[in-house]
Amino acid sequence: MRKTIPLAVICLGASLAFATAANIQPLKVKTGLWQMTEKVTWTGLPPQYAALLQNAVREHYKSCVKATDLIKNPWANGSGQRCTWTVLHSNGTDMEVQGSCRSENKGDDGSMQMQGKIHVVDSEHGTGSTDVTLTWNGMTAKGHATYTGKWIAATCPADMN
Repeated sequence: MRKTIPLAVICLGASLAFATAANIQPLKVKTGLWQMTEKVTWTGLPPQYAALLQNAVREHYKSCVKATDLIKNPWANGSGQRCTWTVLHSNGTDMEVQGSCRSENKGDDGSMQMQGKIHVVDSEHGTGSTDVTLTWNGMTAKGHATYTGKWIAATCPADMN
């Protein structure tokens, strides 16, 4: 009996891992250099932070997408944010992700929690949206970001690899 319980736990764990992996299919897009356009709207920001955050958001950025990125949030690279992303579901065309970021500035207690969706239009075009909760210096704000992405080259510049 004692040997049966650990074996059952191992088998259950393996079957759950397999089921989770089966729910995550790589996105069906080309690897290489992508041009991303991001638009973010914020609510709940005090006026003194609104201008600061508006200047910190980049509307256009390039992302280097590798084959290993196709089972992650592939367009997060190059966004200027160091975040941890988890894929909740991906069928190759649609992906649901959640992420979190912590401020890297000493003494800053800022963090972001995100929930997003990515949609592959075709192998060279994608769209997405992310809902963001920002907590920073004792205040909380909500953001909504929309993205469009376009594949522009099969290789990335050396400084992006």
